[in-house]
Amino acid sequence: MSDKNQISIKKYDNYIVVSLNGNVIRPEQIYHDLVSVVDEINTNKNIWAVGFDLRSTKQISNMESAEHLLNYSMTSLILNIKKPVIGLVNGEVSNRLLEFILPMDYRIAGTNSSFKMSQMFQEKMQFDGATQLLPRIIGLNKSKEMMMFGGTYDSSQAYNLGLINLVVDKTKLESSLFTKLDLLVKQSPLAIQFTKSAINFNSNTNTVRGMDMENDLYSILLSSKDRKKSIDAIKSKNKPNSFSSE
Repeated sequence: MSDKNQISIKKYDNYIVVSLNGNVIRPEQIYHDLVSVVDEINTNKNIWAVGFDLRSTKQISNMESAEHLLNYSMTSLILNIKKPVIGLVNGEVSNRLLEFILPMDYRIAGTNSSFKMSQMFQEKMQFDGATQLLPRIIGLNKSKEMMMFGGTYDSSQAYNLGLINLVVDKTKLESSLFTKLDLLVKQSPLAIQFTKSAINFNSNTNTVRGMDMENDLYSILLSSKDRKKSIDAIKSKNKPNSFSSE
């Protein structure tokens, strides 16, 4: 079942802005509507660029099965957009929400934003492409640090890592998005689309393969003894005595 109230689209000269509305976004509820949006972006010759306004989104819910993830991959949707994509975020950007902006071409954040990947501390692992995309953005060492230790990074740290392209005051977020979109549509639409395709050619091919492996590992993790021990420990407010490799 879809919830079209969670998606709103505003059309401007040669670009659109897609807003995801609601504190918690459930991919299975909006996925098919987003597929239609992506199809429109790719086939409409009057759309040269797209912005995703995620300021009102606080969380994108987790997937509880590998099959679920395979059917409702938000990352795959963004990877399939041929035109330039700019993401706009503010506040806490963690886990699935952070994963969602990774395949975007340019990311803008408010000065009060924070970023973290703490799924490992929720008896899960990063999925939907995070293990493939994050290292290409901030490097292997920092990606391992971010994922394995689950630390929180402020907007300045995220900018220095290369995770965020632009940090502005929250009052200037929307105008900054429009400024960047206006700059994009002043370029040759075909030239900028081809440039994006050329840059992404090898990385996207490897990303898809890596996501297949990531999906397999996530499926194994969901049924592992380790995860059951961790969940039981959280319920009893105790630490698990030991972990296994099964």
